[in-house]
Amino acid sequence: RPPSSARLKRAVVRGGIGLFQNTPQASSIGGAIDNTGLPSAVQQLSCVGPAAPVPNWSGYAQNPASIPTACADGSAGTVFASNAPNVTLFDKNFEDRRSVRGNLQWNGPILNNRFQTTIDGTYGVNYNQSSFVDLNFQPTARFSLADEGGRPVYAFASSIVPGTGAIATRDARVSQLFNRVSELRSDLRSETKQLRLSLSPLSFTSNFSWNASYVFSDNREQSRGFNSTTSNPLDVEWTRSQFDTRHQITYSLNYNFFDAVRVSWNGRFSSGSTFTPQISGDVNGDGYANDRAFIFDPGKATDPALASAMRTLISSGSGPAKDCLDSQLGQLAGRNSCEGPWTSSANLSISFNPTKVRLPQRATLSFAVSNPLGAADIIAHGESKLHGWGQFAISDPTLLYVRGFDPATNRYKYEVNPRFGSTNPTFQTFRAPVTLTMQIRLDVGPSRERQSLTQMLDRGRTREGQKMPESMLKMMYGSGGIMNPMAQILRQSDTLELTGPQADSIASMNRAYTIRLDSIWTPATKRLADLPEHYDQNAAYDVYKSSRESSVDLLIRLAPSINALLTSAQKRKLPALVASYLDTRYLAGIRSGTAGNTGAGPMMMMGGGAGMMMGGNGGSGFTVIRGGP
Repeated sequence: RPPSSARLKRAVVRGGIGLFQNTPQASSIGGAIDNTGLPSAVQQLSCVGPAAPVPNWSGYAQNPASIPTACADGSAGTVFASNAPNVTLFDKNFEDRRSVRGNLQWNGPILNNRFQTTIDGTYGVNYNQSSFVDLNFQPTARFSLADEGGRPVYAFASSIVPGTGAIATRDARVSQLFNRVSELRSDLRSETKQLRLSLSPLSFTSNFSWNASYVFSDNREQSRGFNSTTSNPLDVEWTRSQFDTRHQITYSLNYNFFDAVRVSWNGRFSSGSTFTPQISGDVNGDGYANDRAFIFDPGKATDPALASAMRTLISSGSGPAKDCLDSQLGQLAGRNSCEGPWTSSANLSISFNPTKVRLPQRATLSFAVSNPLGAADIIAHGESKLHGWGQFAISDPTLLYVRGFDPATNRYKYEVNPRFGSTNPTFQTFRAPVTLTMQIRLDVGPSRERQSLTQMLDRGRTREGQKMPESMLKMMYGSGGIMNPMAQILRQSDTLELTGPQADSIASMNRAYTIRLDSIWTPATKRLADLPEHYDQNAAYDVYKSSRESSVDLLIRLAPSINALLTSAQKRKLPALVASYLDTRYLAGIRSGTAGNTGAGPMMMMGGGAGMMMGGNGGSGFTVIRGGP
C-alpha cells in the first residue's frame, strides 16, 4: 500500500459542528468607566442654534481659557442648551458573543482526474450580538413628516432651528438630568451562510500552476433603530449585514520562466459592500445622527431644486447609486439596501532560482509588489485621474444634507449630495499603497540535513550512544532521500490500468534503477560507517551529497522514458508527489539538497524502508521517518 501522501486521488466528505465563545475584551468597559453620569465623569455641553456661542477661533488658540463653558443663553436657559451628562451601563444579562457553526465539505477529482474540486458549505448562527438601548429615550412622536413617508419626529417643531434644521433633543428625554443613558445589551442574532467552490489542476507541472475559488455568502443580522432608523429607534429588524459581500473570486497564477524566474500573482475580485442612504444630521429628534434618507421621487417632490437634483443624480450618478435609488423611489431607504461596485486587488511576487542566476544555493533573491493594480492605475491614468484599481471601494452613503426646516409645513429642506454612492479615490482618506519590497536572504551555518547527518554519525564517536552500523545507514540514506516513482506506479498498476507492456517496461527500469542505486550507496554508506572517532565532517557530507546527486541524475535520465510510457489519462491519476519525481526540472531543483530555495517547492521524499521529509522553501533539512516495507 503506497504512503498516504502518494495515494491516488479519491473523493472525501467531511464535516463538523461546533460552539464558539468569544472572550471578554477589556476595551468594552471603557465607555462605562468614562460615562457614569457623576460629576467626576466625562462632562459635555450641547448648544444648538441660537444657544451656540459665536466662535472666536484665533482667541481660543491664544487663550484656551476663553473657550466657552456655557451656551450663549446659559447652560440650561432654553431647549437648545444642555449640559446633561451621558451614562453607559451594561445590562445585567449581558454576555459575550457566541456562535454555533457547522460545515460540510466534499473534496475530490473531477473530469477524469483533470481537476481537484472542493465544495464547502457553512452555516452559522451568532448569538449575543451587541447593541444598545437608550433608556432615557421617550418614544412619543410629537409630529410626523408627511412628505417622508410619515417619518415620526420625537421633538416639537419649535425645537428645530428653521435656518439650519438643527434639532434639540431634550423633548425626547424621559429625564432632563441626563442626556443619553446607553444600556449595552447582547440580545440580538445574526446568520451566516456560505458556499465555496474551489478548483485546481491535478497534474503536476513545474512550469505553470493555478487555482481559483468562488465564494457566495449571505449574511443577515438583527439591528436596533439606534444604529439606523426610519421609525421607532426601539424597533428591531432583520437586514443584510453591513459587511455582506455576496460574491468573491480568488485566484492564484504561478509561472516558471526558463526555470530561472518564478512569478506568482495572487488576486481577488469582490462584489460591493452594502451601505445605507443616510441623512447628514438628526431629523427625528432621538439624539442620534442615524436617520435613513427618504428617496424622493423627482416626479412627485414638492421642492423644485430637490426634484432637479434627484433627477440629475439618478440619470448621471454612479451605477450602484442609480440602481439603489430607482428601486426605492418614494420610500424610506432600507438598511444596507445599496451595494457598492465590484473591486479587485492583487499581489505580485518574483523570485529567482539561485542556481540559474549565479547565486549560491543558500541565497534567496525575491521581489514583492503589493497592489500592482494601483501602480498600473497611476501609470495609465495619472495621479489626478485615478480609476480606483486595487483600492478599497468605500461608497459615500450620504444622500441628503439638512439645510433648514419649515415649521409651517413641517418639512425639512434638503440638499442632494451629488457624490452619493461614489467611490472616487480622489475623495478617499485611505488608499491601499503601492510598495515594492526586495528581500535577500542567505542561510548561514550548516544546513539542517547536514547537521542531522553529522549528529547521526557522531553517535558512538564524539557523542554518547551506539555507533550507527552500515546496514542502518544504508536503510536510512540508501535512496538519496528521493522517492522511487516507478515503485509507486507499479503499486497502483490496477488503478492506473497499466497494460502488460507498460508494466513490464516500468518493472525493468525499476530493477535497473534499484541495482544502480545500490551500487552508488553501498560504498558511500560503508565509507560513512567506517569513519574514525574524529572525522572530517565536510568530507563526510561531501560523500552524502555526491551520492545524492548521482541518484537524482540517474532518475533525471529515466524520467523522460517513464513519461513516454504513460498516457495523459494515466498521468492525471498520479498523485502530485509521484508526478513531481517525473519532472526533470523539479528533480534538478532538488539535486544537490534542500539548502536555500531553488523554487522546487515543498516535497516529501521516500525510499526503501525509510523516508525523508525535505523542505525546499527557504529551510533545509530532513526528518527520518521509519517505515515498514
